Amino acid sequence: MVSHESRPEPQQPPQQPVHTPLPGNPYAQPEPPAPAGSTSRTRALAIGAGVLALAVVGAGVFFVTRGDGDGGDGGSREPAAAASKGSQEERDSADAGRESPEADGEGKDDDGGVVDVNAGRKPGEAKAWLAANDVKLPGKGTTVQDLWRWGGIVAQGMYNEVTAWKSADGTKAWAVRLPGELCDTPVNPSSDGKVVVAYTVSKSQNSKKCNQLQMIDLKTGKKGWHKQLVEHDLSDGTTMTHVSISGSTVMVDQDSTAHAYRVRDGKRLFTTKQSPEGGCLLKGVAGGSKLLQVQICAPATPDQSGQLRKLDPRTGKVAWTYRSKKNWSIDKVYSVDPIVVSLRGRAGVDDWAVVAIDERGRQRSWFEPRDGKTEFEMCTAAGDSGEGTQNCPGGIADSDGDTFYLASRPKDILGPNKITAFDLRNGKVKWSASYPGRQLLPVSVSGDDRPGVVVYAKPKGETGNGRTLRFGPRGGKPDVLLRHTSAARKIETYMFAGHTLYADGRFYVAHSRMDGNAVGTSRDAQKGRMLSYGR
Repeated sequence: MVSHESRPEPQQPPQQPVHTPLPGNPYAQPEPPAPAGSTSRTRALAIGAGVLALAVVGAGVFFVTRGDGDGGDGGSREPAAAASKGSQEERDSADAGRESPEADGEGKDDDGGVVDVNAGRKPGEAKAWLAANDVKLPGKGTTVQDLWRWGGIVAQGMYNEVTAWKSADGTKAWAVRLPGELCDTPVNPSSDGKVVVAYTVSKSQNSKKCNQLQMIDLKTGKKGWHKQLVEHDLSDGTTMTHVSISGSTVMVDQDSTAHAYRVRDGKRLFTTKQSPEGGCLLKGVAGGSKLLQVQICAPATPDQSGQLRKLDPRTGKVAWTYRSKKNWSIDKVYSVDPIVVSLRGRAGVDDWAVVAIDERGRQRSWFEPRDGKTEFEMCTAAGDSGEGTQNCPGGIADSDGDTFYLASRPKDILGPNKITAFDLRNGKVKWSASYPGRQLLPVSVSGDDRPGVVVYAKPKGETGNGRTLRFGPRGGKPDVLLRHTSAARKIETYMFAGHTLYADGRFYVAHSRMDGNAVGTSRDAQKGRMLSYGR
């Protein structure tokens, strides 16, 4: 049953450092500056447009270069990092991979005390733990990277460290220190619990290169192979680098070129390269149960379109290619199973659509999200500071393959909204639902295949604690899975639902960005970097 909570007068929302909001969207969440080595993909595509303007516009030409099959880097053109850099890396990360002293699962405040997120916990409220931030951050702050759940731990990268906590109680399991700042992480681990992260060792603010790869085993917190990427021409620059994992393959997106490596040992498997003569440039890569590539085609012509390719993660062979309507480019990948992507038109930030694609690359449905007078946003106003193709909160596809859930646009930053279910077979609205006075966000789920959608009801005011809900496949009143605690409400509010996950009966919420020594930063906002609730 739904808990009928008191509804206090709206409170002034906590203030985060001011950044420029999305154009035309005055109530968008602040857009953080791009992380080191990562800038807006749009800038690169604009540069590429000048090259493409000189080329003949036609079908994309797709080249695949196989590794030569040796036991090392497989004939990779990328040499290992120079010995001097490797030695420095070893010195800088001598303690990496060791098991860190276990914390108590509760965040320390600025005065060295402990924040008891379970203080005054009422019957029926879930027990919480708070992971304190013990990474020393620069004054400019840093992006908080993707959230991973594997076995009995939850892990996340931030600044120059990847940290894991025990899911049950929040004690620190391990920490891996890196010689430089993280600039991208995959949204999911490999099939055997490993990740490959990209970071930079550049010191110059004007010529950052995100050209270092490091494999980390989530089970043990140990480092595996390391690789330094090389730029050969303008098509494989490392000014912005993204990594995606599918099965046992990691694909590294370098500008208009993508290199695939075996996660286990770093052996290069293949390279895909878009030719300017084909009129298409690589926009991004998405991983998971499938390996997908997004291309933007003919940006210098009036009939700009986009392509989505499904690749064999072992060989790079193209299984199929989907091409969007003219004047529409593919922007983000909401889901790879089922395949659901967003498209952006040419009329402005509110000109966008959703497309569902079947297993053979054919369009199932195409719709511009509408529900009467309800407005929707592509990524719930989270913005895009050079993040990967799969980083887009607010839209979740059901495991049944036929339903897509989207959060509506609230009237103010913490105001109420609705969750709307769209039928992926025809694009029509199935149902819409709300929760009294609350802003809702659909949540990614791991280890739970029950029908419907898990939704985060954000905290509100001084008495409205957060909730973890589940709406059934027909909507209606939600089940309350977890009632969050009052003691953690203020900290939870400051996290702005940057990263969320529901796995094995536990809910996780974390910042998307944390500030360092910025003037005016709230002490409450910095007391912890991740909260979790569970029974």
